[in-house]
Amino acid sequence: MLQLNDSKTDFFVCANSRCLSSLSDVSLQVDSEIIQPSTNIRNLGVEFDQAMRMSDQVTSICRSVNFSLRNLSRIRMYIDKPTCQAAVRALVTSRLDYANSLLYGISSVDCQRLQRLQNRAAKLIYQAKKYDRVTPILHDLHWLTVSNRINFKILTLVFKCLNTASAPSYLTDLIQLYKPNRYLRSSTDTRLLAIPKTRTTTGEKSFHAAAPKLWNDLPHSIRHSSSLAAFKKSLKTHLFT
Repeated sequence: MLQLNDSKTDFFVCANSRCLSSLSDVSLQVDSEIIQPSTNIRNLGVEFDQAMRMSDQVTSICRSVNFSLRNLSRIRMYIDKPTCQAAVRALVTSRLDYANSLLYGISSVDCQRLQRLQNRAAKLIYQAKKYDRVTPILHDLHWLTVSNRINFKILTLVFKCLNTASAPSYLTDLIQLYKPNRYLRSSTDTRLLAIPKTRTTTGEKSFHAAAPKLWNDLPHSIRHSSSLAAFKKSLKTHLFT
């Protein structure tokens, strides 16, 4: 039976600065333990802070991936290309892809930081020089760019929410099919999603708002894919173009 370990429980309050100032005395009692709020917490390897900035998470990813790339570069001359590619997939791309849907809407600076790591990994596999063009290498590896990998993850989650029972209910409940009040030409498309109105930048980055926008921008044929495998294949081809 699972039990809550009160001595290892953390929580934090996420709100704007004005609301945080009025919640300075908030605390949480678990059994006999009084827990004070933290400024940041880690959940399943992902770091969150009160301002919901993802720059700290990007820094953590960069630190981990740089460590792996340095170690792989030291042994690259002793391993062949398939072995290096398998090691990069296990140690680098898996780290870049882990929970990457949370990185939607990050700044272009942070996105470029992650993209440079992916470029280094691709060049390491091909033993390319520092100033060699990386785009042909990424295409040969069939690797999407970092920003497209984020979109790919979100759109795959949407497809699962609409078509399979494997999607978690807390995500399925966040999206709704578009139902116009009067007949429109788009009424015949049964796979469009309702886009909620948001008033903040943080709201625009949420799955609730971002997922429908990305989904509705897809071509009709991709949104109406017959299976998850067909959807992923068509989506990847679309994002490559």
